[in-house]
Amino acid sequence: MELQMWKEILNPYDLAVDELTVKFNHMIKEYQRNGMYSPIEQVLGRVKSISSIIEKAQKKNIEMDKIQESLEDIAGIRLICQFIDDIYTVVDLIRNRKDMTIKSEKDYITHQKASGYRSYHIIVLYSVETISGTKTIPVEIQIRTLAMNFWAIIEHSLQYKYLGNLPEHVRQSLNVSANAMVALDDEMSEIHDEIVDSQNFYLVKANIVSDILGNIQNLYKVANKQEIIRIQDEFYEIYEEGDVGKLDQFNKQLDIIAEGYRAQALN
Repeated sequence: MELQMWKEILNPYDLAVDELTVKFNHMIKEYQRNGMYSPIEQVLGRVKSISSIIEKAQKKNIEMDKIQESLEDIAGIRLICQFIDDIYTVVDLIRNRKDMTIKSEKDYITHQKASGYRSYHIIVLYSVETISGTKTIPVEIQIRTLAMNFWAIIEHSLQYKYLGNLPEHVRQSLNVSANAMVALDDEMSEIHDEIVDSQNFYLVKANIVSDILGNIQNLYKVANKQEIIRIQDEFYEIYEEGDVGKLDQFNKQLDIIAEGYRAQALN
């Protein structure tokens, strides 16, 4: 198959990965802007290389003209979570979306593979608009914890190095590390609430500070220099204390000051 033809085939897959990466990253930002813990920690996307597609097609005895209808993981999105519970939260979020349709699901967390591999796989049908019209293509979404992702990357590299024929000592080491991965995820789940509370506290504080700095910047345009210096000094003092309640109160006072200047400008 000519290179140009491959580019035409893969174009909608590239577009789907780009769009979905943006959408899932925007989901993270939405949670953060609302001072909420995001169940998604990181978003990764990729389209299989031509060589990987050909290799997989040959391994599965798929004819070249049947690749698009037979391979469902040409486009891939990987969503990394902090906790196992987050994975199932993300699955529910995907199920409730209107811009994609779930075709199939495989839970390799509840039903771990013999190799030790753990992940949640969803195949969704996603539509993109190209210059040739609307194309609906399958996209594989893998949802994992940080520990699962680390293990899977290492296992994939070893499988590639040994062409799928792992030596017994390597296989045993992977099994040991897989058990350690499970133990780590379980331990993290034990302190899930404390970690989430801590992260939510940080997000709330970050949002308040961002609002305060925005208000101060706007006041530079209307307030006198002496007042700005006084406000900044007061802010730095409260910030050093690290009291979120005082920061929030200070922010509300700044809102009142800013509103007063806006009213003066209107009059």
